Amino acid sequence: MWLGAAGVVFLVWAGHFVWEYFDPGGTAHQTIQLQLKLFGSAIYEYHSVTGRWPSKLDDLAETSLPRKSYVWRETAKSFVILWPQELKADLKENARVVLVYDDGSLFSGHGRVWVCWGDLRTEMLDRKDLLARLGRGAGRE
Repeated sequence: MWLGAAGVVFLVWAGHFVWEYFDPGGTAHQTIQLQLKLFGSAIYEYHSVTGRWPSKLDDLAETSLPRKSYVWRETAKSFVILWPQELKADLKENARVVLVYDDGSLFSGHGRVWVCWGDLRTEMLDRKDLLARLGRGAGRE
């Protein structure tokens, strides 16, 4: 009887995990998207304050990012920030530019990658599609 109850609990837990993985509106997906947008916004904020585009993680320390996300440095380890230098000041003109993408979550490890575009919209892409858009081969950067 106890074994059966433990089995049911395990199945419910595993079902929830699978649901979260496939549900793009799930908490894990929303958290990744939020963090990507925070990094993207910080890139534009840095430019608006300094007149230069950031080129390294420490540049973002001069923005409001550290106040908005106290784990931003740790989170950055899971992301690839591309540091584009030819952006337009109006983010709407950068819709085809990848700013940041997730490269450290369970999702990216299974071939699905969240991307933050230059207009700060997020989208989940197949890793192969992202790397093709970036002109890179397969594999982790």
